[in-house]
Amino acid sequence: MGGGEQHEERSTVVRLGRRAWALLGIVGVLVIAWLVVSQLAVVVVPVLLALFVAAALAPLVNLLGRLHVPRPLAALIAVVLGLAVIAAAVWLVVPAFVAQLPQLSSALGQATEQLDRVLSRTPFFGPGVNVRAIVGSLTTQFFGGGSIPAALGTVATVLSSVVLLLVVVLFYLAEGRWLAAALVGWLPAARQDEVWRVLARLWQVVGRYFRALLVVALFDAVFIGAGLALLGVPLALPLAVLVYLGAFLPYLGAVLSGMLAVLVAAAERGLLTAVLVLVVVLVVQQIEGNVIQPVVMGKIVRVPAFVVLVAIAIGSALLGVLGAFLAVPVAACVEHIMRHLSGRTAEN
Repeated sequence: MGGGEQHEERSTVVRLGRRAWALLGIVGVLVIAWLVVSQLAVVVVPVLLALFVAAALAPLVNLLGRLHVPRPLAALIAVVLGLAVIAAAVWLVVPAFVAQLPQLSSALGQATEQLDRVLSRTPFFGPGVNVRAIVGSLTTQFFGGGSIPAALGTVATVLSSVVLLLVVVLFYLAEGRWLAAALVGWLPAARQDEVWRVLARLWQVVGRYFRALLVVALFDAVFIGAGLALLGVPLALPLAVLVYLGAFLPYLGAVLSGMLAVLVAAAERGLLTAVLVLVVVLVVQQIEGNVIQPVVMGKIVRVPAFVVLVAIAIGSALLGVLGAFLAVPVAACVEHIMRHLSGRTAEN
């Protein structure tokens, strides 16, 4: 009896040791990836972002392939269609958004002044509080201080990065399987099938996450923007655009864009309208979180909110806005890898 218990304890220790080594290995890979991205941001950033775009367009390419369209041509058609959708959205939204930016800036300035007066009466903040300065400092810390925003600061660099991104997207879609096979081919033959299955799963995670993000962002922007318009809040279009962009940063982006809408409503239409805008934002967010996200993401991308917030904090600390954007899919991929390793360890 004692020998069996000792054997069981040793097996438990061995399993824990394997999981610990697996976790350390993943952390080591992430640290190396961070160092590479920091030093080669101009090249690595488009390559990473192209992975999301390619994963989102992959179903269309696969559909065209089933219709006997050659894969390189299918990849080109998918990219052209994607660019056409982006161009149509820019043509419809951007001119009106830019035209209303000065008015939006003025409204936010009035709102922050009112918020300063309210917060100055509270014991927590006291007199002299300056919300605009606090937000400016946080924005500078979030977008600045890293090599990535600085590296993409010039127009020439941005244009070259966009061109590189499009080329890499085409390569991923047309020859991605060849690239994956070449990388997996370096592994021991006994592990290649297992790695293939894991890579296929991770590819599904990335693709479904990015496609779902586009749908969720559009849902939030359309319905919150419609609510603002129905309530007579000015600047509904630029606020809806900010809501759309904020949705790409889970939880935090929705909170910040919703706060901006409430502040503008308070400054332009008074407290009652601001409360109604807050209700609209909360209702839309609840529908999005409890109905839309489970439908479009499914169970393949299911990371707890606490893990998401921690991952975003770590990603933004390491890589700024890019790290915050990549935090959730990276966390989802790590979760799938850990689950796979845990299942394999249990089988052994």
